[in-house]
Formats: sequence, C-alpha cells, structure tokens
Amino acid sequence: MKIIVTAATSFEIQPTMQAFASSNVHFQVTGIGMLAAAVSLTKLVLQQQPSIVMQAGIAGAFDTHLPLGKVLAINTETIGDLGVQENGHWQDVFDLKLVDAYSVPFTNKQLPNPYLAQLNTLALEEVSAITVNEISSSWHRILQLQAKYNPAIESMEGAALHYVCNSFQVPFIQLRSISNYIGERDKTKWQMQQAITNLNEALIKLLHTLNV
Repeated sequence: MKIIVTAATSFEIQPTMQAFASSNVHFQVTGIGMLAAAVSLTKLVLQQQPSIVMQAGIAGAFDTHLPLGKVLAINTETIGDLGVQENGHWQDVFDLKLVDAYSVPFTNKQLPNPYLAQLNTLALEEVSAITVNEISSSWHRILQLQAKYNPAIESMEGAALHYVCNSFQVPFIQLRSISNYIGERDKTKWQMQQAITNLNEALIKLLHTLNV
C-alpha cells in the first residue's frame, strides 16, 4: 500500500515527516493555494499512483463552537470564490449556469469524500469546508459564505484534493486542525502551534491504524 501525505507547507506536517522518516510513507509539499495544490496533486496521482492520499493542514473555523486546536475530517468541499460579486450578492459558477451541479466530480455543487467512512479510522468529527484563494476577513463576505454554504471551516487547498482525487478515483482523506476563527486577524489570539501539534498527533495515529 502506497500512502502519500501532502500539505501546503512542510511545517504543518514536520513532526509526522520526522516520525516516519524511515518508513514507506511518502510526503509531498504542494504549495499554497488551489492552483499549486491541484497541479502538484495531479502530478502525484499520475506519476506515483498512490493507494491513499492524505492532506493535512491548519484551517480557520467559521463555527466558534469548535475549539481551537480541534482536529477534524472533511466530508465535503466547496469552492468558495469562483463566481461573481454583483449588486452586493454572490453568485457562483453553478448559479451562473456555467457549470452543471452534477458534472464530474461535483455532486450537487459540492466535492464529497466517498472514502471517508473507510478512512476516518479515528472517528474524527466530520464537517463541511470551503476552499478560497483569498482568506476571508471582511464580515460582509464571511456572512455571505456562511449563508450560502454553511461551512464549518475554510482552507486554501482542500477543494483541490477532493477535485483531483475524485476525478482519478483515488481514495483520500483531508484532516484539518483549527488554528483560528475566521475574521480574527489578531494573531496573538490564534493557536497555531497547538493546532499543528494536535494535527500531527492525529495524523501519526491515523497512519498507525492503517498498519504503516
């Protein structure tokens, strides 16, 4: 079984890379954002033909009931910034009839993970997410996204994983640890290090459950 663990940056998964340095687990840093992640993941799938792709990283939470540092498994992804802002309203490519809501790999406008029941062996809480290229900081924009998509968290690469792996039918799982709440730009209130610590503890346990 060939497992590849990916992340936007190396520091998000450094403890896991060190823990499995002499194992058969492979690691790939994709870069930040949907474009970099999509290209990197496509090359990975085509060239290395993995059995499982894991994406791990930190994320911001819309839901303030989720504690900072909590590790989550993502069940569905939505691209949150592909469309047009017009007359104060946000319309995505599905609203604009540019993309069919069920065109592969979408299911009712979303990018689900059909492998989650099989791969979420730690029984992590499963939540929906959106992926954006620009971190949401405007309260008007935050409220728009919440009203339209009702996401629990936001990242900059998750949808790329779901899009690529669903397109090529490669089993995958996305783990995210909450470092901050969406809209909070005072980084003294973030828990970046704790989020990374918790993320890697969960990732290491997950790999062990898969007999790595």
